[in-house]
Amino acid sequence: MSENPEKTLKNSSERVCVIGGGIIGSWTALHLAEAGAKTTLIEQFPLPHTRGSSHGLSRAFRFLGELEMGRLDYSLNRWLALQKAIGETLFIKTGLLNFGPPGDPDLERYMNVLKDSDRPVQWLENETIARRYPMLDYSEGWGAAFDPNGGLLIAHRCLNAVQSKFLELGGTIVTGCVESFESKDEQEVEIEMRTHASDMIDTRSFDRLVVCAGPWTAKLVPQLKTHLSSLLTPVTYWHDPTGSYSASSGFPIIFNARLTGVYGIPACEYPGMMKMLYHGGPESDPDRRDLVSSEPYVKKVRRYVRKHLPLLDHEAPAIRESCMYTMMSDGNPVIDRLDSNVVTGCGFSGSGFKHAPATGLMLAALALGQDEAIPNEFRKDRYALGRLQTALSG
Repeated sequence: MSENPEKTLKNSSERVCVIGGGIIGSWTALHLAEAGAKTTLIEQFPLPHTRGSSHGLSRAFRFLGELEMGRLDYSLNRWLALQKAIGETLFIKTGLLNFGPPGDPDLERYMNVLKDSDRPVQWLENETIARRYPMLDYSEGWGAAFDPNGGLLIAHRCLNAVQSKFLELGGTIVTGCVESFESKDEQEVEIEMRTHASDMIDTRSFDRLVVCAGPWTAKLVPQLKTHLSSLLTPVTYWHDPTGSYSASSGFPIIFNARLTGVYGIPACEYPGMMKMLYHGGPESDPDRRDLVSSEPYVKKVRRYVRKHLPLLDHEAPAIRESCMYTMMSDGNPVIDRLDSNVVTGCGFSGSGFKHAPATGLMLAALALGQDEAIPNEFRKDRYALGRLQTALSG
């Protein structure tokens, strides 16, 4: 693992509000609290809940597929430090297979990123995969890049640990739905919030505001509406009667989203159930998600399971859940200021959880006006709002 310079935020007495108690908002709030800021985290649903993008039992953590390692290195270090602090497992190393044809230029580029940073990575020919993983069947002749450092994060435990640390540092979590916000001047932002205890609108003032509202961001930040879309992503679990696809048996994450839209996480969270996901889904209003059917995407996953994971019970998923993806038009999130008082982090396109510690640092630094605390290798220019304005004007 490459060395990442540890940069910390200077002490601050700012009053900061963070909208959104998912993993991005929670890490942002924790960084702010660590800097001494008087931080309020507002979540519209009573915690814990399953309506957003941070619930559930696992998220993939993959190095293979990234062009820079800085944000991932920082994030994994923070995840492991949090794991040690709470004495509970948050990260499980499983390894990861990323499939493609021999000579696949994307995989070669991603493998070179790992090689250049002295990380182990190996190309496996189709015959090697068949021999090493006889429970898989890739008759297309695909090989795979194998990253032994890939693994999974236990999502609900991660979220709870971050929020618990935030509360220990004096942070406040409020349940309520923010209806709107307005920058009053260079030193004040006002929010209007409806709490669950009353139908009355509660108006509160803060020095700074960070909006991390996931699929609800477009409703609060209408200037981003044309660039954001929310997708209802099907999450399915398939019975593994032989135990061949479990993390404990050494089975890795399988990543085939580039070619088929499908990826899978070895059985870990539900005993004897392998988790299979479609990287996408139907567009959906997050407040009306249960009215939208993801059945066509579940059928795609079923065909994949039947074809490539023959030892699973492929008649139908044993468990069905769902998650919201907030997609950005160009695939990269926005991590930037909206004005001098307001910062937003949105549009993580299904890849935000693993980066959350680094993203939280960036958002907290921007909110406190401490841009120098963001390491250069985090490439904050890549996530700037200006790139979207340039695209519109072009």
